[in-house]
Amino acid sequence: MLTINSLLSALCVLLLATAAAPSSAANEQGCFAKSSARVPTLVELYTSEGCDSCPPADRWLSKFVAGSPDNVVALAFHVDYWDYIGWKDEFAKPAYGARQASLVKTSGASGTYTPQIFVNGRDDRSWTAGQGPRATGAAATVALSVQATWQGDELMLSGLIAGPTGADAAARASVARLRYAYTENGLGTAVKAGENRGVTLNHDAVVRDHGAVVAKNDGSFALSAKAPRAAKRGQSMLHVIAENASGQALASVSMRCE
Repeated sequence: MLTINSLLSALCVLLLATAAAPSSAANEQGCFAKSSARVPTLVELYTSEGCDSCPPADRWLSKFVAGSPDNVVALAFHVDYWDYIGWKDEFAKPAYGARQASLVKTSGASGTYTPQIFVNGRDDRSWTAGQGPRATGAAATVALSVQATWQGDELMLSGLIAGPTGADAAARASVARLRYAYTENGLGTAVKAGENRGVTLNHDAVVRDHGAVVAKNDGSFALSAKAPRAAKRGQSMLHVIAENASGQALASVSMRCE
């Protein structure tokens, strides 16, 4: 009988072989990655170009991203609820504000505000003292393998969530929920109205697409993520995150497909 380890090994061999195979289209490229054996640290910034108190948090996150911290996932969600005061944030989506409100509810945070940072699903204000989030160091209880391929402005991804030590894949998948985030670095905006009028804002780890991933009973999953047509692949990242109901990360894969 195949163990989960042998299944993962076989899947890795298959996906690597697929990635190495010649592509049928010149603009299609693939990549493959596996999650770390340690639990990742998940940092989510909720920000807006219409908020004059947000640029310091944006800069903090950019310094953090530039430092390339090990096993940390950084996500900057731009919210649209400040658009009404004079400047429309082109990176904002209503769904991101809804996610922030959901995190406020599940984390017991005092309220919704910008800039607001959650670390592993918990409201965290330590960034105001210049501190970076600390790695948990805990051993991961689930493992992720992800294969992704560019097809035009879409990222086609597939993978497997399973236990790292022979636990049943379906059992592991049942205690974790999955989501993906496509992020882009090196973005800039010359703001012409609102609270940040006349200021050029620079952003990293901006979430351009985000959504749920549904795994089958055997732990496998497949879906497509949208990448903006103007996105620079060398400055973009695809993240797949497994987390529990409290928003604490269990495992993650972060990959750059160029």
